[in-house]
Amino acid sequence: MANQITTATSGKPETLDQVLERIQRMYIPERFYLVWEDWDWLVVLQCMQDHCLFKSNPRRPPLAAFERWLRENKVPQYRTRCSVSNLTYVKKKIAGARYPWTDVTWEQHILKRWRVLYRALDKMLTELQGTRCVAK
Repeated sequence: MANQITTATSGKPETLDQVLERIQRMYIPERFYLVWEDWDWLVVLQCMQDHCLFKSNPRRPPLAAFERWLRENKVPQYRTRCSVSNLTYVKKKIAGARYPWTDVTWEQHILKRWRVLYRALDKMLTELQGTRCVAK
């Protein structure tokens, strides 16, 4: 199957759905889970867009389509729930900024966690695909 990687821990091929499931379980010891709040799904969406795994529209981000995609692909959502209302709220708060969220006036601890989340997911998706396309 395309879009598979061999994980270092199990040695078994991994799919995109499994990567999204695994990123939610990642924990930085004595600090935080990478996906902790509902609006963290915006980071996941942006990273997937940068890997050309989800459509990109800078003027109107596909928030509803992303929420629907997660549901249709039965991607488990453990501590958080992806919802259009939460994604819309945070999109306004950060004024549409994208990784690395520089010059954003918002909760700095969230932005720091987002950078860690983005880098971890970016690495996992690069391994999954073998490349990064960076959609513009």
